[in-house]
Amino acid sequence: MPFETDLSCELKDIKKINRARVLVMLKSNWLFILLMLIVILAIVYGPGISEGDKGTIFTAVTAPFVILVAFFIAIEMSTKMVFNKNKAAGNMHIHYTFYEDEFQMDSALVKNRIRFDALRGIDEDRNYFFLKLAPSKVLVVEKQNCSPELISFLKEKATSIISKSKRK
Repeated sequence: MPFETDLSCELKDIKKINRARVLVMLKSNWLFILLMLIVILAIVYGPGISEGDKGTIFTAVTAPFVILVAFFIAIEMSTKMVFNKNKAAGNMHIHYTFYEDEFQMDSALVKNRIRFDALRGIDEDRNYFFLKLAPSKVLVVEKQNCSPELISFLKEKATSIISKSKRK
């Protein structure tokens, strides 16, 4: 019954994974982000907007887009910087083996078994599953390298993790 898959950790792959992870986080927290943005803009630009200053209104409208672009540029740059600092982890190959109650992760640096009930959740986008160990620790499974059975298995596990957390 074990399912197996692999993940390549080259720079281009890591960049794609980071972009996808950020988009998943933005989608899951969009309401909070929107409210914070509105509050900040109201505090900073409120007086100018209420007076009808066109420059302030233009700045208030374009600022969120500029911030978003700067955010993604910063992520790209930090990804490359971290990748270059961690040459041992770069260009690494990770092999996952999934069992009913746990999974195993093998790489040149780490061999670890993790129980599904230890996960904080499983997020999914169209290309990846993100197995959340902690708020800032995520393991990635690329769907392209998964069998249809493994994809169904991980979706089922994601649902069971969500339902367990709602019961608590």
